[in-house]
Amino acid sequence: MDRHVIAPLDIGQTAPDFELPDNSQTARRLSDLRGVAVVIAFHPREWDPARAEQVELYKSAAASVDGMAQIALVALSNDDPTAAAYGVTNLSAVFGVDQSGIVRWRHTSLGGAAGSRDPRSWSRREFVTAVLGAAFALAFCPTLDDGVAHAAPRSRAAGVGEARPVRLNINGHDTTLHLEPRVTLLDALREYAGLTGTKKGCDHGQCGACTVHVDGKRVLSCLTFAVMQQGKPIVSIEGLAASAGASGDALHPVQQAFIKHDGFQCGYCTPGQIMSASAMLNEPWGVSDDDVREAMSGNICRCGAYPGIVAAIQEARRGQTQ
Repeated sequence: MDRHVIAPLDIGQTAPDFELPDNSQTARRLSDLRGVAVVIAFHPREWDPARAEQVELYKSAAASVDGMAQIALVALSNDDPTAAAYGVTNLSAVFGVDQSGIVRWRHTSLGGAAGSRDPRSWSRREFVTAVLGAAFALAFCPTLDDGVAHAAPRSRAAGVGEARPVRLNINGHDTTLHLEPRVTLLDALREYAGLTGTKKGCDHGQCGACTVHVDGKRVLSCLTFAVMQQGKPIVSIEGLAASAGASGDALHPVQQAFIKHDGFQCGYCTPGQIMSASAMLNEPWGVSDDDVREAMSGNICRCGAYPGIVAAIQEARRGQTQ
């Protein structure tokens, strides 16, 4: 038996084709649904009839919201061979696939105990919520693929303030979004690319919750326009581990240190703290705890988890020099 487990399919990748599981769709294969956005939901087999529950809730919501009614739902057991192609064997997972077959939204269970892959780590209610979240993301986050709009092409150049194609390299993948020039990088990541790990706190550059990396440097994404970042490598919290060479479920050393030293409480500021800390490791700061506090002074933790944050960063720095 092959024990190799691939990483979950990432945003920006092409969704593998497969035969649809039931006769509720007029199409026979996923590829037959090109031109229609699709939500693909992988659930534990033992959750049936949870599948019927999520389908009915989805249909009820879709019927009441313009745009969602045009999004197909495909539900599969997570022990199905298709789950292996998506890298989510025995995991609860939801993928949002756009009209051209590109994954634009992904949410997977984190598992139970450390190292486990317990598909029941999501409740049925949480799973249904994720299914609806994927549908809303596809309905209300317009995207482009390879520079081609899903809407009718314009016969003239976009005017001042009008949406236009903006091609961004996010977490190693080129993604083209249809954005107005005034859209911030923060909103482009969260509302258009579906990467909600980057948090919106103050939205005024004062709390650091929205910190990402641009060209390897920490940037407050709420204070920069997305259109200004074309051609530059952008890394959000979702791609941090991979940017350091990690694969699969492996974490970045700073992420591991935050877990070890309990460097968070509510967790809302944590993505920004980790992104800022990981960039700080490549900056010329002193070695003392006070130096760390000064370097991280732009990231606010309202829960007061600062001792754990400092300890985590110092451990990551020690590991960097070994």
